[in-house]
Amino acid sequence: MRKRYVLKNKKRFILFISFITFIMLTTLFAASVQGYKEPTYMEITVFHGDNLWNIAEKYSTGGDLREYIHKIIEINNLSGSNIYAGSKLLIPVGS
Repeated sequence: MRKRYVLKNKKRFILFISFITFIMLTTLFAASVQGYKEPTYMEITVFHGDNLWNIAEKYSTGGDLREYIHKIIEINNLSGSNIYAGSKLLIPVGS
């Protein structure tokens, strides 16, 4: 016959379970906060002869330039790819 385990100190057991739960939740929340990064933008002025492709080549940190151009269009609420000299654009930095 198996011997049944009897919990001798219930307060210590509850404290231990609470501590382990606290550590797990702290680790979970720290990992989720660490993973989030607020997007940052830089404002540039469009000069004569600039187009979105050239701007994306200049400021992109890697990846597909078409996706970067799409981000620029979305951020600045452009209806198309036409930009004009003297206008200001917000450019995503670090993406």
